[in-house]
Amino acid sequence: MRITEDIDFDLYKETEVIRNRVREKSDFTDEINHYFATRAHGIDGDKLPFDKTDQLIGFRKAEVSIWAGENGSGKSLMLGQLKLGLLAQDKKVLTASLEMQPYKTLARMARQATGVPIPSKSQIEAFSAWKMDRGYLYDHVGRLEPWQAVALCRYSAKELGIQHLIIDSMMKCVRGEDDYNGQKDFVDALCDVAKETQLHIHLVHHLRKSGEGDKIAEKKDIKGSGIITDLVDNVFLVARNRKKEKETEVNLLPDNTKPDTYLVCAKQRNGDWEGTLGFWYDKKSQLFTEEYGMGITNFLER
Repeated sequence: MRITEDIDFDLYKETEVIRNRVREKSDFTDEINHYFATRAHGIDGDKLPFDKTDQLIGFRKAEVSIWAGENGSGKSLMLGQLKLGLLAQDKKVLTASLEMQPYKTLARMARQATGVPIPSKSQIEAFSAWKMDRGYLYDHVGRLEPWQAVALCRYSAKELGIQHLIIDSMMKCVRGEDDYNGQKDFVDALCDVAKETQLHIHLVHHLRKSGEGDKIAEKKDIKGSGIITDLVDNVFLVARNRKKEKETEVNLLPDNTKPDTYLVCAKQRNGDWEGTLGFWYDKKSQLFTEEYGMGITNFLER
């Protein structure tokens, strides 16, 4: 048969690509075995620095997590503590703190790492030397175009071997709170680049409204389009116990049987657990603890 010049070869090329992606179920046997082998020893993924979350929450490769909370909820502090915990697990972590200068981000982490409100010069030097080849920051404050954020992910994974990348926050990457299509496209692009690079991307976002009374924030309270929580793998909410704070103002003494902060795991696509856990906040160190009066972790000794 004669092959004419008016054939759409691109159409056949795409068909060939699709055909190559249709595979027998037996092609995935090794991956299935690995999937269950990792779960035989507990939940898969890297962990938060808390005993109570150890077998509940995991941060797996090629995933995107949203961390949401209202202003002042402590979500950035929680992520700073998470970063310290990941570094203690010998993971490589990069933070793009687009709302705060790098030295301020590091100053808060130094406070958390040492457990004291004003670390000494020797403690700061020890903090700077601790896991020096594993903790990175992107030195930029202000807007980051979505394509630049995706490029940062690729560069970090390829050139630095980064395993976890924190973007704080989405509002610095998408113009306008009502740009739902922009939010969807950005989060979709992050999900794609996470799979491409095997990064775990942590994206900070804000809540549409705060909880009132006994109400704790829910997934539907996250600002913007609900599609973004459908796209990502995990959704975490950090919420202050406003009811306890109001009661403390009236009674003067806090009821420390109740937590100061709630961590809500509202979605965990590749994990079996979703729920709410309470934490107590230590103002001196800016660390969250699992129980009231619990000792502070010195990360530099880990």
